Amino acid sequence: MTTPHPRPQTVTARIEDTPSTELNADLTPTDFFVPGARYYDGDGYKAPELTHTFQCEHIALHPRPDAGPRAFGFLRNNAPDADWFSSALSEDDFARWTRIPDTPTTGDTTPTAPTTP
Repeated sequence: MTTPHPRPQTVTARIEDTPSTELNADLTPTDFFVPGARYYDGDGYKAPELTHTFQCEHIALHPRPDAGPRAFGFLRNNAPDADWFSSALSEDDFARWTRIPDTPTTGDTTPTAPTTP
């Protein structure tokens, strides 16, 4: 028995399909996710299982022209023992997230709700 060989495929690359090696700072909005920061999408009145935490790891431009940047990172439900999973968020997603202040922590803790004056 012989092993079938895959047929060669012709691939045509478009200029807009060429990956960008650098993220142009002019194309990243100032009010967007920051690598290394954590974000919270709840308020002090929702149960933890109804809120989420996003850890931003990297920002990259979407390969489609005019699609804008994407924030790549990890997302989790704030319920106890919830797992982290990979996620990518866009500019449209940014409005619902609040940055968690940088504070030294030990272990993986669920963020507390913002304080009210």
